[in-house]
Amino acid sequence: MPARKTRKTTPHVPVTVVMGKKRTQRQPDTFRVCPLGLQFYSSRKMQEFEVVDFNMQVPDKKGKAFEIRCTGVVVHCKPEKNKRHYRVWIKFLDLPQSEGTRLKCVSKASHLLCPHCENF
Repeated sequence: MPARKTRKTTPHVPVTVVMGKKRTQRQPDTFRVCPLGLQFYSSRKMQEFEVVDFNMQVPDKKGKAFEIRCTGVVVHCKPEKNKRHYRVWIKFLDLPQSEGTRLKCVSKASHLLCPHCENF
């Protein structure tokens, strides 16, 4: 049986996160966003089960940004090995289905889908 070739991934689009009035934080290639929620890095610890309201500026296929307003809950917050950042998982609570469909298309094209959504 021949060995499977490892597919090179396309570099992710630049992603930044702004929390409150803090400065922007550029996200590494492990940033993920999909209709289920998002995974990002933060310099501040977030309490699990904390409910957060947020806005996302997401580029469409033509590069024009559209805004998604949503509420989510922090389901996991784990310190990174370097102890300077936390890996945060937020589950969307009220993402409209139409926005979820748009978000999935953009995330798939940008290679930002979570492993679950990549398989479905």
